[in-house]
Amino acid sequence: MIGEVAARTGVTERTLRYYEELGLLAPARDDGGRRRYSHAVLDRLYRIRLLRRLGTRLGDLDPDAADLRSLTRRHLAELDARLAELARQRERVRAVEDRLLDGTAPSDEALLDLLSGLGGDEATPTRRITLLAYRDLAAAHSWLIEVFGLAPGPVSRHDGQVVHAEVFAGDGVIWLHREAPEHRLVPPLALNGFCTAALAVHVDDVDTHHARAVAAGAVITQPPTDQAYGYREYSVLDPEGHLWSFQTPLPEPHHLEEDR
Repeated sequence: MIGEVAARTGVTERTLRYYEELGLLAPARDDGGRRRYSHAVLDRLYRIRLLRRLGTRLGDLDPDAADLRSLTRRHLAELDARLAELARQRERVRAVEDRLLDGTAPSDEALLDLLSGLGGDEATPTRRITLLAYRDLAAAHSWLIEVFGLAPGPVSRHDGQVVHAEVFAGDGVIWLHREAPEHRLVPPLALNGFCTAALAVHVDDVDTHHARAVAAGAVITQPPTDQAYGYREYSVLDPEGHLWSFQTPLPEPHHLEEDR
């Protein structure tokens, strides 16, 4: 079941469901509607996770493109590289320990080597969350899902009122926050329509996404356009004035010399 697979693999249930939405995974369902992960599905999940770890973009994933043997070979190569680096760090620490046991202070160079293996003390970002303020959280949540096709996230209520909601754009989470002037959080509607920031979201087909937004009556501020920085994108406002850009990478320029 999905909970067991999530617990054993460290892949969140939300991520597993998202892979299903993308058509990457298709676990069977039992009579109670619970997901069942067969050997073939687990094999496919391993391929997906390994390709992601090796740097493959989500939109470029093709779990069937490589056989399992070649993927495990790449996995081993990555692990071997990490082990080799750990072995080098261990040897540096052992050399310093030997000097200390002999009553000799480590050199400045040795101390610098040890420090390089510890990393910095700076806080390392581990997750990006975008926060947008809305006056009507329930309406905004429904609109973003129905018009932009964002994945639904949890909705929290207090005394029947929505006080927090979430949507997902690919692997990014967006929190919908109540309008809170005391925290300097207001929608563009409170600023005469002026935006102080914008969101850019990658989609598989920007023209199809644009057509969907137009059909829903969304306010388009720029139609799909090929940009010099390598994306075809369009810009659109949501009902409370937040500016969104949806974009698709343009294909790499094709040079005639490559065909010769």
